Amino acid sequence: MDKRIIGNLLLILGIGLFVGGAVGYVTEQLPVEQISGIGALALIFVGTGASMKKAKQ
Repeated sequence: MDKRIIGNLLLILGIGLFVGGAVGYVTEQLPVEQISGIGALALIFVGTGASMKKAKQ
């Protein structure tokens, strides 16, 4: 697979985690203790995906 495709997938996964965590927090479906972990994972995925997309240019 091309690194840009993997970067796009990681970026989408990170954004999905971020939005899912925010929705879970607002609707009180997730405990507050899990929100920081979900946010950290989302940030890692978004950062890795963005750097993989940028490295090809």
